[in-house]
Amino acid sequence: MIKNAIAYITRKKNRTFIIFVILTIVLSCLYSCLTIMKSSNEIEKTLYESSNSSISITKKDGKYFNVNQFKDIEKLKEIEEIIIQYDGLAKLKGAKVVSGEQKINREDLSDEFKNVVSLEATNNTKRNILFNSEVFTIKEGKNIEKNDKNSIIVHEEFAKQNNLKLGDEVDLELLDTEKSGKIKSHKFEIIGIFSGKKQETYTGLSSDFSENMVFVDYSTSQEILNNLENNKIANKILMYSGSLESTDLVLNKLKELKIDESMYSIEKDSNVFEESLESVSGIKHIIKVMTYSIMLGGMIVLSLILVLWLRERIYEIGIFLSIGTSKMQIIMQFILELIFISMPSIISSLLLGNVLLKVIVDGFINSEDSIISGGSLINNSGFMLNIGALGQSYLILISIIVLSVVFASSLILIKKPKEILSKIS
Repeated sequence: MIKNAIAYITRKKNRTFIIFVILTIVLSCLYSCLTIMKSSNEIEKTLYESSNSSISITKKDGKYFNVNQFKDIEKLKEIEEIIIQYDGLAKLKGAKVVSGEQKINREDLSDEFKNVVSLEATNNTKRNILFNSEVFTIKEGKNIEKNDKNSIIVHEEFAKQNNLKLGDEVDLELLDTEKSGKIKSHKFEIIGIFSGKKQETYTGLSSDFSENMVFVDYSTSQEILNNLENNKIANKILMYSGSLESTDLVLNKLKELKIDESMYSIEKDSNVFEESLESVSGIKHIIKVMTYSIMLGGMIVLSLILVLWLRERIYEIGIFLSIGTSKMQIIMQFILELIFISMPSIISSLLLGNVLLKVIVDGFINSEDSIISGGSLINNSGFMLNIGALGQSYLILISIIVLSVVFASSLILIKKPKEILSKIS
């Protein structure tokens, strides 16, 4: 069978070339579609991480709460990162706030609430919604991270007005708004300078302006407030997981911790991810339809061509049957012929498929307002992912070959050998 198959494809060069082109096109299309489908699965995970989806715990009255009462959340293995956030006010010493047009004028302000900035203490500013959404952008230096101490990042306008640069110090006197008292001042080193303008709420304080907002590391803020390990306070606890399923699991486990829901709010924020997921799901659906259409179209085209060509080979089939060759052996020879022709198409399909992949991606998602860029899909298709997709595509192609040969051959081979031989004569 192998010898006969090789002899046929080497002698019938034109037919071999036509079949080669068809198989290459089908394999290239399958490879492109499967690569995008596999890449989109990876992008779903990347999207979830970049969407900043989280579960938050806050007090319903908006006041501070003791963090220690929620220490059991550290035992939940689904949580990859916990961020504690403390919001407050701080009075500047040796520096001046950026002034602006204030929509609310208050003449009752005491000296304590003049020249104040809004302060947010956290162990990861990169996760902060203002930075994650690029409302604020780091221009110089870096974000505050978990192990930073005595660190602060300030607005570029604030830094410009006070002639501050990276490495300089800002002296802050934290205000305890709940107890109406001042805390001793502390000097923070500037490790980052950011720019941007947030949506401002006006209360008549200088801290209302974006330019007068500062971010400091959480651990230092608690040391200044004289809060020991078991007495740390916060306005919000944020928990991050690696996937939507893990987040839902965390949400269910939090309910088992019997948190007083009359005092605390537990909320899941995954709106950005779910909106982004609609784009990915739409792409996956279209690619699935394309893949099934290519499979069906390839099988129909290949079957029709084989039907025409097998009619011309009826003499050859008759001879095989007359010398005792079984119908299964004849079908296997036809299948081997196509498999031998398809082998060189693997290399050409890898090249053509990558070109086609870029065309498909650009056509679907290379719009300016697209949440997913075309490059992200292509960049997520690594070498091993491409080889895996090509391997799966080739297995599908072999299935198409087998089904096409069986369908085309059955129209002739269902007849008895005597009928086939009588047609030859």
